[in-house]
Amino acid sequence: MSNYKRKKRLPSLNALRAFEAAARHMSFKQAAEELNVSQSAVSHQVKGLEDSLGIALFARRTRGVELTRKGTMYYPVLRSAFESIAEATDMILEEHSVSVLTLHVYSTFTIRWLLPRLARFQESRQDIQVRLHTAQSDVNFGQNDVDAAIVIGQPREKALQYDYLFSCELSPVCSPT
Repeated sequence: MSNYKRKKRLPSLNALRAFEAAARHMSFKQAAEELNVSQSAVSHQVKGLEDSLGIALFARRTRGVELTRKGTMYYPVLRSAFESIAEATDMILEEHSVSVLTLHVYSTFTIRWLLPRLARFQESRQDIQVRLHTAQSDVNFGQNDVDAAIVIGQPREKALQYDYLFSCELSPVCSPT
């Protein structure tokens, strides 16, 4: 029920954009230029916002506008909200332009072999973002959101493609005592 009330009270997005631009520039004219609309359109949008809220956000003067106390409180919140929307938009658009490779690897292998080589790979393939999923257990492609895995041992599942990388030697190490 409270979400419905919140949605019901949400002002027009165009009016909020007009107010935010006018407050940032402290000018209806500059806000209009930024939004590619007339100065009158910005003025009407802001006035409509003020009417819907029942408060004045700007004090109109002969040489410009000033934010009222309520406008001064409202502006940074809207500015932050629009910045968050812009950042989220950039984030989802970047995700489509960069491929993400999720790799399941053992922790020790990652630290000793993969990490020292990863920076060079990233420099040569900036179109691929590598996401590492480190674990001590084998990967389950059916349950994990993983594209590939580096595992120790022999191939087990015939449905998967395996490529041999290299052999390793294990040696016991202990103190003289």
